[in-house]
Formats: sequence, structure tokens, C-alpha cells
Amino acid sequence: MKKISSKQSKTSPFTRIMQKGHEKTRYKTPSGKLLMQLSENDHKRIAKLISQWLDSKEN
Repeated sequence: MKKISSKQSKTSPFTRIMQKGHEKTRYKTPSGKLLMQLSENDHKRIAKLISQWLDSKEN
């Protein structure tokens, strides 16, 4: 009898894509943290800039 997919493999498509990418690039958590430090957490500055743009459009 064929098994129906297990509950453990119920990941989102995005998660599966990211896992495949991590396998290809041999991603490790310490490497990710180092890259974030080197980029000086640019994502925070980008989010702040977008917030400012949205606020200026509302005014």
C-alpha cells in the first residue's frame, strides 16, 4: 500500500527553495551572520527608507 505524504514534509514552497539554495551554496548560520554584519544590516536601512517614502506620499 502506498503511503500518503508524511506530516513532517509539509514545508512551504519558499522554504523548499531556500533549503535547496542553502545546500548548493553550503550555507552555514555563522556565514549568514557574518554577511549580515558586513552588510551593516542594510535591510534595516532599506526598510526605514521605504517607510519614509510611504510617509511622504501620505502627506
